[in-house]
Amino acid sequence: MENLVISEMEKDALGEIMNISMGSAATAASELLSAKVWITTPQVEVAKLCEIHTEKFEPAVCVKIEYIKGISGANLMVLRQDDVQLILNQLMGMPLVVTPDFEFDELNVSAVSEVMNQMMGASATALSDFLGVSVDISTPTPYIMDHISLAELQDFDSEEVVCAINFNLTIDGVIQSEFKSVMGVDLAKKIASKVLGEVAEPAPAPAPAPAPAPEPVMQQPAAQPAPQAMPQQPMQPQMPQQQMPMPQMPMPQMPMPQMPDQSAYGYPPYGYPPYGGYPAPQPMNVQNAQLHSFESPELNLSGSQKDNLQLLMDVPLKISVELGSAKRKVRDILEFTQGTIIELERQAGAPVDIIVNGNLIAKGDVVVIDDNFAVRITEIIKSKLIDTLSKE
Repeated sequence: MENLVISEMEKDALGEIMNISMGSAATAASELLSAKVWITTPQVEVAKLCEIHTEKFEPAVCVKIEYIKGISGANLMVLRQDDVQLILNQLMGMPLVVTPDFEFDELNVSAVSEVMNQMMGASATALSDFLGVSVDISTPTPYIMDHISLAELQDFDSEEVVCAINFNLTIDGVIQSEFKSVMGVDLAKKIASKVLGEVAEPAPAPAPAPAPAPEPVMQQPAAQPAPQAMPQQPMQPQMPQQQMPMPQMPMPQMPMPQMPDQSAYGYPPYGYPPYGGYPAPQPMNVQNAQLHSFESPELNLSGSQKDNLQLLMDVPLKISVELGSAKRKVRDILEFTQGTIIELERQAGAPVDIIVNGNLIAKGDVVVIDDNFAVRITEIIKSKLIDTLSKE
């Protein structure tokens, strides 16, 4: 491992680029969690894996990110389980409290993977812009661990030198904590080398040394054209005698046939006066469209029918909006507590049902007006209620 030692300049460069990339990750997390997120103050530590202390993060959630394009290697993110629980509560709109009975089931693990995918995807994009190469990552893989064993996750040797970077993590109103990023020294050196602008093969640089050899050779032919230029000077007074009849030639008028082709595009050729010699475009006759006015249809009702219909207009009807429904067994309902999530049969974004006196009459989208829920009607459903009213 002697050739994989990171210098102080490389450590500073690595901390700077990781600070920039994690800043983009914080922006992505802010949009996802609807809260301000700060990831700052990276502290780079290069030591043997057995000397990297991770006990304060236990029990932990370790997320493995593989770089599959641009750069190769893996990055292990280590976070506390309590911090991840608060992040998931913020994401799902749950109370921001740590509960001992919280379980990282399939749904929660999938949510952790999605949050890290959004954050590290933004980090990879910032890394691409900074390094000038396209960087892509695989889908992050979370691991729920009571005792952290980084050697098992990345096949590190306990005596292998790795690079660990500590970050301060602050989510407004949620947590104020820290997390750790661990990567191999080879990946850290690749990133630092690209930042510092180092080239993998600097040896060809002294190749231009033999260039001075041809310089004296170039000076000899430089003296030869000087005597050759002397016989060409007496030829110049004879040239104007031959050029005298040339102005009568019609050759300079050759570019003119191109003008009709260029004027066909609606503008004169460059260098010529506007529409010089060509007819100007005729003005277009533009008129406003004449739209027919439609009056509201009138029902062919008798006098008594109109009076009866007018009486119905003042009858109050109860309007309700149904978001969705679900079926659960009695034993499941008895286990409902504060914070229980009930999944409905209706998909997210689907229109809701608008019900009047128990009859479905329309469908619509839920909107918010002045902090109040409302519904926008998008479809009228033909129902017995509407048919009954129309026949009255």
